[in-house]
Amino acid sequence: METNRKLLLVFLIGVIFGIVLGVEVVHFAESRVCPQTYCIDQSSIVPISDRGYFPAVHDAFQKAEKSIHIAAFELKYYTKYPKSNENILINDLIDAHNRGVDVKIILDEYSTENNAFNYLRENGVSVKYDGKDVTTHAKLIIIDGKIVILGSTNFSYYGLEKNKEVDVIIFAEHIADYFEGYFQEIWGKN
Repeated sequence: METNRKLLLVFLIGVIFGIVLGVEVVHFAESRVCPQTYCIDQSSIVPISDRGYFPAVHDAFQKAEKSIHIAAFELKYYTKYPKSNENILINDLIDAHNRGVDVKIILDEYSTENNAFNYLRENGVSVKYDGKDVTTHAKLIIIDGKIVILGSTNFSYYGLEKNKEVDVIIFAEHIADYFEGYFQEIWGKN
């Protein structure tokens, strides 16, 4: 009888250990498959890096309902590579404009070679240069007054397809409000 109790106890400990270990293994695996979301005051921040930027921003542009406002150093459009990631994002902005989304873009005046400025304008998108007395080095996207995308990535071949880049997507209206005020201040000066 004593042996049966010991075997049952060992069995139960094994089952409990297996369940706990199994849950931790699943949790570990899930945390490696998709970016972890960090919650701060009813906000969430999703880190993205390197090749994760394109699909995240492409998806956000396609889901935009009211506005996409961008302040960026450069946006490039490559006529020889119509299916490039850079061109897809530029065309996402035009598509958003065509479905009634308020798309406004401020670019640095330094980056005039091979950028999307004329292509966007020809397709009805409001785009301005920042002015010769300042450099806009920001990489800021505000979507629908509730999503902010910040980081190091330019819309260029190297930025989207080669460089090591880090960015965050912030889902928080109070953060979006702050950056929308910043964007409107720059937009109004030009």
